[in-house]
Amino acid sequence: MRINSELANKFSASTVHLEHITTALSCLTPFGSKDDVLIFIDADGLSFVRENNHVIRIQLLLSRELFMSYSYRNETEDHMKLCVKINHILDSVSVMNRNSDDIVECTLSYDGHGSPFVLIFEDSFISERVEYSTYLIKDFDTNGLELDRERICFEAIIKGEALHSALKDLKEIGCKECYVYAKTEANDENVFALISKSQLGFSKIKLPSNRSILEKLQVFDGDSTTVMDGSAVIGFFDFTSFDKIRKSTKIASKVLFRMDVHGVLSVNILSQTDDVIITDTTRPSNNRLSSVRQLQLPKDYPGIVIEVCMLEKESIDEVAQTEIELLMETNEFGNRGNFKKSITRKRYGTDGGNEASNDNLLQLNGKEIKLPSEENNNNNKKYEDEENRYKNPTNDIPLFF
Repeated sequence: MRINSELANKFSASTVHLEHITTALSCLTPFGSKDDVLIFIDADGLSFVRENNHVIRIQLLLSRELFMSYSYRNETEDHMKLCVKINHILDSVSVMNRNSDDIVECTLSYDGHGSPFVLIFEDSFISERVEYSTYLIKDFDTNGLELDRERICFEAIIKGEALHSALKDLKEIGCKECYVYAKTEANDENVFALISKSQLGFSKIKLPSNRSILEKLQVFDGDSTTVMDGSAVIGFFDFTSFDKIRKSTKIASKVLFRMDVHGVLSVNILSQTDDVIITDTTRPSNNRLSSVRQLQLPKDYPGIVIEVCMLEKESIDEVAQTEIELLMETNEFGNRGNFKKSITRKRYGTDGGNEASNDNLLQLNGKEIKLPSEENNNNNKKYEDEENRYKNPTNDIPLFF
């Protein structure tokens, strides 16, 4: 038996991949397991959006290819939005997935403002209907949390498994603040590292530079086009916020990092269908259960797509930049290589025509602090301001996904 009454709604979709949906929605829980989630529904799929204190935002897409049937009928709006508690939906889907050894079909439906968000679960024997009250909230203020694609400082593509392992290690050593370090050399000696700052001091995790782990790394002169070899870009983040992406990286095949001159870090996470393998060892094994677990995802389904944008905790000055670079030049035996001071990442002034550039964290209006030379270090502790000169952006970079 299948319920067809939901087809009259503005939106309805059916799927049997409950475990995959549970895996996807679990990536939202580090951003608040019992908080509201804003859901956008359109002809392409469902997007789930959460924001924490206007410092970090996650957007997760479940595309329409995941569903056996997908219908969006709304002649007046190109999308609908509603707000529900994420733990309500996640609990319902995960419970039905765990408690049934049969194939369960889930139908989602929504009929616009004022109507409930409905989930219908059906197997060979029973049908259960769950309704969630919905309400509207104002859209999240994205000003300051949008990546300025014309002023990218660095771009890196990393294997998800390697990044998850690094984040897990940072968590275990009690990391409080985290530096993201990116540097390229003309001889392809690329360096991408996560540096922990905690009560124990500094610790660094340097990812292997081979292409199977670090597929791509480019450092730009703040214009998304001019490649800068030999110069390091360093971002400084509160680890409590940065660690929220760890659960998403666990299921990731590739992760794209991009950071702009305003201190906005964009993390794009793609989980291909053959990389999301979930096993439940707490349940008894039998042939019927095995067939349920081996349900193949649709071949045209692109996988779980997640984008996280976060703000730097603060902009580091030249003193902190030099300290981090000296740490990166020191090997495990305490020996220091040939240190070459890199160019400090510049902060661009606000461009009135670009809303994404309004986030000048230190409000220095393009000024930066100049570090005194070594020969005058003991005699002169006075810092001088130096005017910055910037190049105008020229071209957009290609999209990752």
